[in-house]
Amino acid sequence: MRDRNKGFSLIELIVTVAVIAIGASIAIPSFSTLIRNNRADSDTGDFYRALNYARLEAINRGVNVRITPATTGATWVTNLNVQLSSTAAVLRVIAPMSPGSALAPSATATYIEFNNLGALAYPATALTMVYTNGSTSRNIGICLNGRVILNGACP
Repeated sequence: MRDRNKGFSLIELIVTVAVIAIGASIAIPSFSTLIRNNRADSDTGDFYRALNYARLEAINRGVNVRITPATTGATWVTNLNVQLSSTAAVLRVIAPMSPGSALAPSATATYIEFNNLGALAYPATALTMVYTNGSTSRNIGICLNGRVILNGACP
């Protein structure tokens, strides 16, 4: 006997497309949240590494090292420079954060500076940087002893 019907029927195709559409409608919001969380982790991780780099360079070189926005008066989400305080020689440039991100210090700070012992030289108090991107937020604590705490605050 010959089978003349080769392929899928219209009903089978409609059911398959409906199942895929339902699965996609459930998965896409979760995927968007995952992307936003990964972006926040990446941005705060880059800033965390920049702070630790500045601190270690201050210790290794025996001079004050600061991290500051690349252009005067810019926000903390733009390019950041890690530079020597005495000569303003740029040691490293940190890429800007994701669009829609905000990074705000708990106190007014135009730059963050570490001394030759790795302690916070400026500002004179512990600092918490609050990162936000939409509904996602992270905290980065910078203690007076120079310790940088990701997703936390200084004790």
